[in-house]
Amino acid sequence: MDQAERERYLDIIRSTPDRLKEALAGVPRKLLTWRPAPGKWSIHEIVCHMRDAERDGYLYRYRKILAEDDPILPDVDGDKLALERQYGRMNLREVVRDWRAARKEVLAVLKKVKGEQWQRIGTHESLGPMSLDIILERQALGNDGAHLGQIEDIKKRWEILSTLRETPKSLASLLHGVADEVLRRKPAPEKWSMLEIACHLRDVERLFVERYAKMANHDRPALRMINQDELAVTLKYNEDDPAAAIREFQALRAETIALLSALAHPSWQRIGLHPKRGEFSIAGQADIHVNHDANHLNQIRALRERFGAAQPAREEVRGSKQE
Repeated sequence: MDQAERERYLDIIRSTPDRLKEALAGVPRKLLTWRPAPGKWSIHEIVCHMRDAERDGYLYRYRKILAEDDPILPDVDGDKLALERQYGRMNLREVVRDWRAARKEVLAVLKKVKGEQWQRIGTHESLGPMSLDIILERQALGNDGAHLGQIEDIKKRWEILSTLRETPKSLASLLHGVADEVLRRKPAPEKWSMLEIACHLRDVERLFVERYAKMANHDRPALRMINQDELAVTLKYNEDDPAAAIREFQALRAETIALLSALAHPSWQRIGLHPKRGEFSIAGQADIHVNHDANHLNQIRALRERFGAAQPAREEVRGSKQE
């Protein structure tokens, strides 16, 4: 490793305290303790692990290698420590304080390392011989970069799932108290009524949960499309029962949330093959899903305002006629 590369890794670990502070700023307690999938760590637990990895892993290794010739470096079993130290009961403010203190000690140790000392070796009990340079690289990329990335991924998944979870409530609220005749009124012969939009949301939910399941359980599956206008005519959306449509949508959305909540983070990158859009991932489909909800809720708000209901319209985002 040359000095320029080493400095790049040192810059990463120097910047991590500020990056972690920014990542945790304003995060509600419920999100801090939320697990993104069964068996996965919460943000709170990730920060506790970072504290223990800093103190019992990196600081210990740097000091040991500089003090001894080829010392044995014990592994840090994160899952074991999480259980034994009861991460969930720890005060996060104190954990962050302790982590920052340990990081300060690490930087003080590394500041004194000169020239050939970076090549000093220790033998990790699982990974074998490792130089100070290699440990520095692993700390910068495999520890700091990876864990900050996990925190951002959890925050994004929380936002997606929270938004998807709220849509049925928003739909029910928008349609509540609207006269049946108004629910079925079309703004123009070729445009959908509020009821037709609700039925569309229900049937697209069925399609989207099917896509998620295929991508989660099969390698690069083919994903089907529907022609939304043909389906609206075939199923006579404007003659449907509004209450039944809402109930069915709520039940399907609950399936979606349950499926997505059970996926480990790597599974969100699993790919499906759409006949028009080509490759996209579960994460990409989830982004489409959120935007699709927002578009159609905005359409309903606009119709409520147009037909005299007291709901402010929002800008409509036009989507494809085929989903």
